[in-house]
Amino acid sequence: MVSWKRTLCQVFSALAVLLCSHSQAMCFTGSLPSQKVSWNIQARQVSYDNKSKRYIAEDEVVITGGQTRIETDYVEFSDDTKEAFAKGHVLFISGKDTITCESMQVNLAKETGIIHNGTIFLQDGNYYISGQTLRKTGEFTYDAVEGTITTCSGDQPDWKITGKDIEVTIDGYGRTSHATLWAKKMPLLYSPYFIFPAKTTRQTGLLLPMAGNSDSKGIEYQQPLFLALSDSMDATLYSYYMSDRGVMLSGEYRYMLPEESRGMIMADYLKDDTIGDGTNENEDYSFATTPDRTNQDRYWIRMKHDQNLGYGFNAKLDIDYVSDADFLLDFQDDFTGYDETDAAFAKMFGRDIDEYNDYTRKNSLLVTRNWSAYSLNMQALWYDNVKARQTDADDTTLQTLPSLTLDGVRQKIGPTGLYYKMNTQLKSFYRQDTTATKVNGQRMDIHPTFYYPVKLGKSLFFEPYAGIRGTFWHTDDFCDDDGDDSDTRSRGLYELGMDLSTSLNRVFTLNTDFAEKIKHEIVPKLEYDYIPDVDQEDLPYFDSLDDISEKNVITWSLTHTFTSRRTVFNDKKEASSVYKELLWLKLFQEYDIRYERDKKNAQDDPWQDLTLKYELNPSGYLTAKGTVAFDPNTRDFTRFWLGGTLRDKRQDSIYTAYRYTEDTLHTWYTKFNINLLSNTLQAYYSFEKDLEDKSTIETCAGFIFNRPCWALRLGYKKESDDKSFTFMVTLKGIGEFGTQ
Repeated sequence: MVSWKRTLCQVFSALAVLLCSHSQAMCFTGSLPSQKVSWNIQARQVSYDNKSKRYIAEDEVVITGGQTRIETDYVEFSDDTKEAFAKGHVLFISGKDTITCESMQVNLAKETGIIHNGTIFLQDGNYYISGQTLRKTGEFTYDAVEGTITTCSGDQPDWKITGKDIEVTIDGYGRTSHATLWAKKMPLLYSPYFIFPAKTTRQTGLLLPMAGNSDSKGIEYQQPLFLALSDSMDATLYSYYMSDRGVMLSGEYRYMLPEESRGMIMADYLKDDTIGDGTNENEDYSFATTPDRTNQDRYWIRMKHDQNLGYGFNAKLDIDYVSDADFLLDFQDDFTGYDETDAAFAKMFGRDIDEYNDYTRKNSLLVTRNWSAYSLNMQALWYDNVKARQTDADDTTLQTLPSLTLDGVRQKIGPTGLYYKMNTQLKSFYRQDTTATKVNGQRMDIHPTFYYPVKLGKSLFFEPYAGIRGTFWHTDDFCDDDGDDSDTRSRGLYELGMDLSTSLNRVFTLNTDFAEKIKHEIVPKLEYDYIPDVDQEDLPYFDSLDDISEKNVITWSLTHTFTSRRTVFNDKKEASSVYKELLWLKLFQEYDIRYERDKKNAQDDPWQDLTLKYELNPSGYLTAKGTVAFDPNTRDFTRFWLGGTLRDKRQDSIYTAYRYTEDTLHTWYTKFNINLLSNTLQAYYSFEKDLEDKSTIETCAGFIFNRPCWALRLGYKKESDDKSFTFMVTLKGIGEFGTQ
């Protein structure tokens, strides 16, 4: 029979090793002053003992020197040896950290001493180390015969670890024997030996693991190892065990270079056990929207890098290469999954990656140079078609290798009153596999546009514009419908248009806490855009710029904006005005003149969808935005995209979103967050439903229990083909254990 005591010891020992995090400190960090520091003593009574050559101070004693301060009832201090003995409500402050005790004997020069019935408080990490006898054995070391460790305040902390023969080293680890983890007064786990983190700087060590269970992966356990390679680079290695899938090995490498250059590389590899030999079996291991997965070797490599090239040039490199179309669907929530990768890249580089269900992954190298009026972009763009590669099908994905664009922002032409902007580009297009119509080639496009804004009367604004466009192609093996296989082709066209608008506004005075004034602005606008019909059937097609449609459209719009103003005061009682956009609303519609004149399209009504867009943000309790489109011809709505959040003072909230696009999408998503106990216990529940086939896409529920020094998260997620349960226990300052 296995002893339950032995089992608990083994569990606690394993947990102790896993809790060795690199990111937290658990030692007294303030350095005691040297002999060169001048010491000042203040007290109600101060005397000097010639025999012992000590200053003796009593009642409201304060000793200061450097960053150190001692407050106590009684102190004896030797200026020769820097020995100090203090007793009675002793408070020892050094930097951000403090020691409170009944009495202490300390050598301020050697930075050693003994603390009786005391507690060391470390502000970084909120650590408390207490014991009957604590010793400072060196500049960076402490030990105790018996003691407790916690990040909870109060005489009865929510959790604590007690032990004997405690040793603590700054920027290292703490060690103790006969360790017991307590919840209040209840012992939970015992270990004959326990190691805990005591770090103030980045250091190599194990991070907290992830554990869980799901239908598709079985029992899960993921263990990260942090490597502090230098001050400017680090790495994290991961071992991810899945009982039904195998072991996935992963790694992250981060680095910082001079001149704000930086990079991050991430990679995963899994030899997947769940794969069958036949098509029917393989269907169980792939998603309905993806090809049958027949590969066991699965991987994902991604990278982002920003580089300052000097002379105003900057480069951005993005790499995203995945083995199969299922990988990002399988692994979304783990330490190196899609969600964490997307968040890490967005945080470090300000740009994210393609959606997890996008099977054409973008790889790019972009070099830019910006001036005050112009910008230069040079880019090589490669789209990896995962489905085509996985099924060994022809890959006709259009690649841009390379492209060169030079754009000029809108600017004035001398004193003429004219403005212009310029867009030019030179692109080289490549396809791995070509067809009769999908070919390779190069294209140059030059597109200047000129504007002449004028003011009519007091409040009417009129701006006509005219643009010309010249486009040139050079292609390989292209033949048009007339049998012309010329390598070079060209197109010229022009565009005309105008904007006519005015602005009406009125200010309403409220003089309330909500707002002192609210400004309502109405902008009616009429726009006209014209592009002539140009025959383009003899041109190759790479993207939408190769087939510019005829345009003869009038667009009317009506925009409402409500903006509030109120006065706020800073700490110095200085006043400033704060403006907030409460509501933005735009109603617009196009009228296509072509349908009015073209008898071939007489069945098409010239009036296009009537569209309403809005953003509502009246307070911190309500936010909403949406788009509604209505087809006046069929008298049907073609699009609903509505969402909003309602919350109260307790930060309970409801977010709901209704999404409908004609013939493609019809879903409803709702999430509830409820503070069952304010700032202590929260519950959440969310669901997403497909209203077309009346099925549930995803359901999530869980609890988050927060305390000042610990937290517990429990969660459940059910998708169409998978169910998973997650948990996370956080001992703040020590680390986390559970799922991410």
